[in-house]
Amino acid sequence: MKKVEIDPYELADVTVSKSTLLVSKGQGKINVMALDWKSIGELWMYPVCTIAVARSRYTYSLLNETPEFTLNVPSPEISSAVSIAGGSSGRDTDKIAQAGLTLTPSKHISVPMIEEAMISYECKIIHTAESGAVCSTHRLFFGEILAAYADESLLKK
Repeated sequence: MKKVEIDPYELADVTVSKSTLLVSKGQGKINVMALDWKSIGELWMYPVCTIAVARSRYTYSLLNETPEFTLNVPSPEISSAVSIAGGSSGRDTDKIAQAGLTLTPSKHISVPMIEEAMISYECKIIHTAESGAVCSTHRLFFGEILAAYADESLLKK
């Protein structure tokens, strides 16, 4: 799969309609979690990916330690990775190895992307907010999208 850099908004509709894999790092480890609560939009004229993460999740502590993440849309070949990433905690399990995922370095942040993903976003957290009474167990993280990549077969010719 050959990935090319794309405009952050180009495949946003595909990204927000699918289960995704969020990669974070901290405490000497790299972790992946399944993520459905996300959006892509604009904040203060920056392209952003907004994610909601429960305070009880291991990923929550990693995002606070290293305020960067990659958001990865799995290709059909790795769709089972979503169940693995959502089925246990990275505190106790190397979910990346268990899911058979390959990490590849990002260009702008220290958190890697998933090689097998069909779309990936490199994000640096620029703001956080309480999610409010609707879902008081989660915090919103606003990640400026520094770069986005997609399998070139997804792009309209």
